[in-house]
Amino acid sequence: MGKDYFPEGFRCHGVEPGGVIHDCGLDVFDPKMRTLLNTARYIFNRPIIINSACRCAAHNLAVGGAKHSAHLVGPDGFCHAVDIKVISDITRAELHEILSHLGIRRFEISDRHLHSDNAVWLPTPLLKAITFDIVPEG
Repeated sequence: MGKDYFPEGFRCHGVEPGGVIHDCGLDVFDPKMRTLLNTARYIFNRPIIINSACRCAAHNLAVGGAKHSAHLVGPDGFCHAVDIKVISDITRAELHEILSHLGIRRFEISDRHLHSDNAVWLPTPLLKAITFDIVPEG
């Protein structure tokens, strides 16, 4: 594998109900998804900030995550989801396009992040395909 742009890993930096912060240390992120994210980072040629990846059950509950979230450990023993911080619609569109071209088909879009996962046991697509026209910033 080439350069690892995410040496800190994808561990749970959890929050329990009531806002109590804990660091459970859960770090069983899917190696295939990690490779896809490293490839996306190389293509994007800018830092990709991961807001959330692996989540323990307490953290997922505290943030209102789905019962069968791809952030949780799946049937294969790995977490498969990331929430990527986005600073603009253009950034979101660029990352969505890159990840789509790499074969990722599950996305959730919000004003603060782009959720992406490769959880093959969950319904695909998470959202219908969204087409973005990439407009240069500036």
